[in-house]
Amino acid sequence: MSPPAGATWVYALSGRLGQAGLDGLDGLDGLRGIGGGQVRALTSGPLTAVVESVDPGLFSAEKLQDRLTDPADLELVARRHHDVVVAVAALGAALPFRLATVYLSDERVRTLLSERCDEFCQALGWLADRTECGVKAWADAEALNRARTAQPSARNPGGRTARPGRADHSGAAYLARRRAELAARAEGQRLAARCGEEIHASLVPLAAASRLHPLHDTRATGETGLQVLNAAYLIDSASLPAFAESARTVAARAGACEVAVTGPWPAYSFADQPDA
Repeated sequence: MSPPAGATWVYALSGRLGQAGLDGLDGLDGLRGIGGGQVRALTSGPLTAVVESVDPGLFSAEKLQDRLTDPADLELVARRHHDVVVAVAALGAALPFRLATVYLSDERVRTLLSERCDEFCQALGWLADRTECGVKAWADAEALNRARTAQPSARNPGGRTARPGRADHSGAAYLARRRAELAARAEGQRLAARCGEEIHASLVPLAAASRLHPLHDTRATGETGLQVLNAAYLIDSASLPAFAESARTVAARAGACEVAVTGPWPAYSFADQPDA
């Protein structure tokens, strides 16, 4: 039977499905995708791409740009894409494709699989029995600075703090106080950044690979504290519980006020090129 006409949305690539297609495979049989159609398999040699035929008029570059700039539509598209990728990853090693990867035809997808077969097979072998784990950490910069200044080494000689004198309301005194406030804020941010660096440095040896993602501005997200780490780690699937516990332990030791460990996830952060 010829494939449905239309553009081809690509979800993920796997080697485990081989030539078997998707019929009868738990989690994929009957699974609907972005456009509401049945996801299906495109095979080329040892590789299988899980795809869906979509209306090229509704999924053109211009239409996708409009959809992906609308927060509600973006969330819906991302969730449906993710659901299919998770189902594929549950069957074995999978390379997730970026959101909104659309080819003009099935033949274009098969050409991609053929031309990059060795590269894709190597990547799938590298990802086998591994999973992605996310770690985010936040720190209270002011609390870190207060804890530092409370240490004897940060006090005046002899471990005594200076006694406050009579209040000085002159302009020079105001400028001095302002400089002290800015210096304290800068020192707190430096200590917070070091907190994130220490957490990441402790986790890197426990993972096959790691990726640092941009930090979020907590003023926009409503989170408390200053985000000091937003990273992904590729780890052996069986080691996920131990890795999560290690992440929480090292974060607390480094001074994080909060830590979030997420996963297992498909290897979104490591789907481009393996790195040691």
